Amino acid sequence: MQKTDTYSLKNALVSFKLLSTAAILFSIALLGWSWYVSLSVLKFNRPSDMCVLLGDDLWALAHYKSGLFGLLIFFQIVAYGGLYLTSRVLFARTSLRRRMKNLIQAVATTLLVLNLLVWCTAPLLRFSQTIAGYVGLATAVAMIALCLPPLYQMWFYKRWPNPKPSRVVIVGGGFAGVYAALGLDKALGYHPHLSITVIDRKNFFLFPPLLPSAATGTIEMPQVTQSYRRIFETTNIQYKKATVTQIDPKTQTVRMHVHLEGEDLNGEPAGSEVDLPYDYLVLAPGSTNQTFNTPGAEDHAIFVKELIDAIRIRNRIIDCFERAAVVLDETIRRELLHFAVVGGGPTGVEIATEIQDLIHEVLLKRYPEIHREHPQVSIIQSGPQVLPGWLDSVVRRTTDQLKKLGVKLVLNNRVTEVRHNAVVLKDGPAIATRTILWCAGVKPSPLLANCSLPLDKSGRVPVDNCLRAPGHENVFVLGDSALCIGEDGKPLPPLGQVAFQQGDHMAKNLARLLCREPIQPFKYFNFGALVSVGEHYAAVDLLGVKLTGFIGWFVWRTLYLVKMIGLSTKVRIMVDWTLDLLIERSIAVIDEAPHAAADSPEHRRETVPVAR
Repeated sequence: MQKTDTYSLKNALVSFKLLSTAAILFSIALLGWSWYVSLSVLKFNRPSDMCVLLGDDLWALAHYKSGLFGLLIFFQIVAYGGLYLTSRVLFARTSLRRRMKNLIQAVATTLLVLNLLVWCTAPLLRFSQTIAGYVGLATAVAMIALCLPPLYQMWFYKRWPNPKPSRVVIVGGGFAGVYAALGLDKALGYHPHLSITVIDRKNFFLFPPLLPSAATGTIEMPQVTQSYRRIFETTNIQYKKATVTQIDPKTQTVRMHVHLEGEDLNGEPAGSEVDLPYDYLVLAPGSTNQTFNTPGAEDHAIFVKELIDAIRIRNRIIDCFERAAVVLDETIRRELLHFAVVGGGPTGVEIATEIQDLIHEVLLKRYPEIHREHPQVSIIQSGPQVLPGWLDSVVRRTTDQLKKLGVKLVLNNRVTEVRHNAVVLKDGPAIATRTILWCAGVKPSPLLANCSLPLDKSGRVPVDNCLRAPGHENVFVLGDSALCIGEDGKPLPPLGQVAFQQGDHMAKNLARLLCREPIQPFKYFNFGALVSVGEHYAAVDLLGVKLTGFIGWFVWRTLYLVKMIGLSTKVRIMVDWTLDLLIERSIAVIDEAPHAAADSPEHRRETVPVAR
């Protein structure tokens, strides 16, 4: 398949670059000369606003030096026309997003036409004289915005020295995979002998830290995602939606399964197997939920890992309130209104406090049938504290805030079984609940078992200090799948900041390899940790600075917003956060599978055929 050269200006012929640059510079020089003449021919030396004086100058030139005025208009048309046409041709080839290109070109075109109209009508209309300077200044700025990106992309870049053809395949589109792909593309750009392919079973990047907010309606579900094709729009990265089932380092191939609708002749789900060869492999398939083989966890608990989990959590909470508003049995009502969170890490704390906020800020106002003291949110933690491994001062303040919000803490206890209406504990009575949210940890992706790579007892791939799999110098393993030992001799935790640092470092190392330069060892830098603990309250330990309360909450939101990929997504999140302060969240239940309800026996019994 023929690739599109997103960096066509960088790879253009030198003669094309020289001619284009010369045309732009000549047009700018001609334009500057016409402005200089128009402002100085009458020798105005008054200390005033030049934008205001320009209109008076044009009027004076038109009446006292009409020939020069006509010549200046001609030069204006030639200069702006040449600059505009040259810039448009080059600008269309820049690696900017399509909508940004259209916006800049539309603004520049509008201002250019307006500027020429103002020059032509300035001798006749007082309004044109008034706005002439301001329109001219705005037009100049717009033309600069049209010229600079092409000039920059033509001349400022790092050229890959074009060694042998190289195919880079990145398995997994999480933090590690996306940062690795973008970093490698930024370092090397387009080359006909280089291909970068990202494979993921979803067609969007998910920002897990904001899943609790999406689950409770603080922000809309789509805002925690960004399409891979949009992320890679201005790059030469190829994306393939498929499920990787096997990797063979000996033949250097990745086997992908593409799901098809329907069933095959054997009654199995239809699909197609595709083998993709590679020269360098970046393995970052992420992780799955860790249940520690707890009976019933897979069947009855809701995990907080994927976008569909956020939808299920939202539906379950609202549906439980709807049912509790109808049932009369006090035992069932208390089961429906008790929400148990298993795991007291950052995700568990955030989802618990988000649910508590949703209950007390939104739901109780809409369900008068439910007494304010009936809903209960509990956090079950096997250790002696929430946020294990965090600083004592941060843990203490977080614990105090949880108690202040009314979240019940069940510490030093372990879940031994999960039932449809209860959580069984090792010590003490079972907790009656119809909603169990599992945030107790993660384990490596099961794909690693089909990669023919050595695994440690935890199921992860041990890597060297350059993030390469042992015995395979062309295989890099990143993120939750890698057993990477830090400078303190301990394995690095499965955190987002570890993943994106590894992805960025691996991209630089692979670029060095492709440029035949020595690679550098990876060194993890711990920026700190942050967790939201209810509305307008967060606990932050950032670069040794400890913040709690409103300031911590502001820093928490700001940092998450910065790390979110995509300007449009950041804007939408800011809008959602603002609207959440002004407009009440929706409490409509979003049906996950409407066809399932339509096919249910109850629905079929209640549906009456209509005669035709």
